[in-house]
Amino acid sequence: MKKSFFNLLGPKYFLLLVLISSCGGGGSSEIKTPEISDLNISLIGLKTPSRSYEYQDIQITSNIAECSFNISLDNQDFYKIHHVKTNNNKNFVFRNPLIYSETENFQFKITTIENFNCPNVEKIYNLHVDRYPTQYQLIPTNTNDLKTNIYQIGDIGFGGIIINDTFTATICYPTPNDCEVFENSLFGQDAHNMVQGDFNGDGYEDFAVAWAFFPHTIEPSQKVDAPINIFLNNGEGRFEENTDIYLNGEAPRHPFAYRTIAADFNNDGIDDIFSGSMGIQYRSEDYSENFINPYPHLLFLSNADGKFEDKSGQIEDQNNGNGQLCGFAHDASVGDPDADGDIDIFACNILNINDGEGNFIMHDFINLDWQRQNQYGNPMSSVITDLNNDSFDDIIFWNFDNRSNWSSADEGYILLSDNSSNIENWTKIPVPVGPFGYDRNKYNHAVAGDINDDGFTDIVVAVTRDLPYYEGAYIQILINNGLGELIDMTESNFPSQARSDSHHGEGNIYLRDMNLDGSLDIIHSTRDYSSGHHGAHIAINDGMGNFVSIDNSRLPNKPDPGFNNYDFLMKALPINADDESCLDFISVTDAGWENSGEIETSNYFFTVLNTNCSF
Repeated sequence: MKKSFFNLLGPKYFLLLVLISSCGGGGSSEIKTPEISDLNISLIGLKTPSRSYEYQDIQITSNIAECSFNISLDNQDFYKIHHVKTNNNKNFVFRNPLIYSETENFQFKITTIENFNCPNVEKIYNLHVDRYPTQYQLIPTNTNDLKTNIYQIGDIGFGGIIINDTFTATICYPTPNDCEVFENSLFGQDAHNMVQGDFNGDGYEDFAVAWAFFPHTIEPSQKVDAPINIFLNNGEGRFEENTDIYLNGEAPRHPFAYRTIAADFNNDGIDDIFSGSMGIQYRSEDYSENFINPYPHLLFLSNADGKFEDKSGQIEDQNNGNGQLCGFAHDASVGDPDADGDIDIFACNILNINDGEGNFIMHDFINLDWQRQNQYGNPMSSVITDLNNDSFDDIIFWNFDNRSNWSSADEGYILLSDNSSNIENWTKIPVPVGPFGYDRNKYNHAVAGDINDDGFTDIVVAVTRDLPYYEGAYIQILINNGLGELIDMTESNFPSQARSDSHHGEGNIYLRDMNLDGSLDIIHSTRDYSSGHHGAHIAINDGMGNFVSIDNSRLPNKPDPGFNNYDFLMKALPINADDESCLDFISVTDAGWENSGEIETSNYFFTVLNTNCSF
């Protein structure tokens, strides 16, 4: 119910007014509001010129102590000031509007909060904002599509990759019947595996990317190694690759570094990087068969000076340093199955045991012999986590599709610990079958977390089809029953999945609390050119492990559609970019720009910043 002015003041103030009005002398009972001309406003601390999204800390003072204020941009629909905070409506912190041109001029408006002691006054100040300089000076043409009510595109081209390498070859992929002849063609590129970590120990979330160059089945003589880049967070929502962080001044390169993990392998307080090796793939002379030569995994460790060194040789391979003889590592997972406090690595169905300083030896049971004897081959995906809360991390892995002609193995297994590190005695439990039927699922990537808040770790798996190749982006929800067994609860917990039929499903999956409600949400990072859905897929958890995907309209388009004329986002790495509001993410243009007159393709990073936590 709307209250009157007298209701708000209270009975004592009402009595006082009555007494005043009853006094003689014919005096007026009106309270005179100060004139506008009586109010002087001063603004302290506004930085102008300043940068896009730069942090501002201002103070507003006036000669009338009772005055307080609101701030905004005058007559602006698209541009806003972001993350405005105040505890008294006189001192404010906020961030500048995000701009895409080289410079923008705004009118910064201060408005009084009107009361009986403060008149209604507006005062305008000029605010000059410059574009923050990035590695690549890219200005998109579709600026109106780069903002929604909860996200806005940030720095474009703060890093990325430009490719002008070419190849001439016949490529048959994914089957010997799928052949195409290429003549002086450009290699394709993909920010294939991105991972968040703290790579300089400053407390901010950085990220690393293992690039992939395609075709990956090219003859070794024509193959071009791809870099693994580290981008550091300055704490203000911006990222930069500082080559000084690499011991030799440049990022490491690898023929095909696949699933990538950030963890502190040498116990120095700084995250390191492991990438499982896909080996070096090649074809027979008649292109009828595909072969893989081993190649070492990538192990990138920080040293005492905070610089990263290639320490791949510290992983035992029993192959004279040429890589573990396991096929190729489509998976990689880390944890502590022996409960000794050090982070071990499971990749390609081989468990590599850490000595605490980043030196790894093969486990005496979970090794190549174990893989071969059980007809597992190399797994498609794996997770190391404690399912039964006995302090020993369990091992979960999913086998490749199309193995039934040579293997009788199930879709995958849980190796469930028995409160000891004797893995040979652990219980082997089959995992639930995926949605596309036995031997027809590509269990592309899996993550672990307590999604229903019952104290037991659950598993979320990104599953796609074998035929059509990688078609369908299905997310399987496996709930822990409290005994370490996994129950498929997808139909009840995530029944509506628009990407499960027609969306390219290869990518990464993450569990992060995107809306800061205390529950883990799902982020599925893919790339697709036809489904009409973003490759940046976010599904919000209701707190009980039930998920609903946020609508396409809640996410912005990528900057410029690129040569493929596809507007939707490709990829999404969840990250806390700026310590503001809800979590942000990193995305890429996916060859969004091509230089006219030059033979090259490019792929540039940009931030997608959360500006409103109203999921």
